[in-house]
Amino acid sequence: MTVETPALPYDFPDLEPAMSRDSVVFHFLRHQRVCFDRMRALSRDTALGALGLEELIRVTEASPAHRALYRYAAEVWNHNAFWRSMRPRGGGAAHGLIATALAERFGSFERFTHQLKAAASAHFGSGWLWLVWRGGKVEILVTHNAVTPLTRGDTVLLALDLWEHAYYLDHQNRRAAYVTSFLEELVNWEFANSVLAELTRVPDGAAQWTHPPTGVRAERPVAVR
Repeated sequence: MTVETPALPYDFPDLEPAMSRDSVVFHFLRHQRVCFDRMRALSRDTALGALGLEELIRVTEASPAHRALYRYAAEVWNHNAFWRSMRPRGGGAAHGLIATALAERFGSFERFTHQLKAAASAHFGSGWLWLVWRGGKVEILVTHNAVTPLTRGDTVLLALDLWEHAYYLDHQNRRAAYVTSFLEELVNWEFANSVLAELTRVPDGAAQWTHPPTGVRAERPVAVR
């Protein structure tokens, strides 16, 4: 398989105290790595095993016969975005290109955080909360289960895992506390800024990365909504 084994961009305890070492270890090893191993097992010795992660997701997303493989592959990709959306000693007000984009779209950073928290609170069940670039502006997007913006033609700026396993060890069932901690102590605005900077250098507005583990690109497939 051509998909690289998932790796964290920091060490297990580096997000403490906002996210405990146990939470990162459990999440990474018992969820993302398990999804990776199951994805690899399902695609082994098939033509799908030769595909890269993004192509694998696109091919299997519309195939009822490969629903399990799609879900595992999408969760691997989603988690890659999630880990890069956080950093040690992160959080606080947005700055740089993303701050400008948020002000233009939502009016102020405070209005953005209010809408982001409201979207997370309103979502029922498992899923993902995203900040994406779509049609020349930023948008808040919530998806169910393993559904990924990759198949919608959106470019991911930030990802927040809303599955209960993402926050239960540190916050029990208090999703709102988890989202607040993400915004105040963890969010990696530099990741969002790097994606936006790349977008400004690409004529068609679709970010292009040459090293998949450090980017979470959506290449402009036919939108599936």
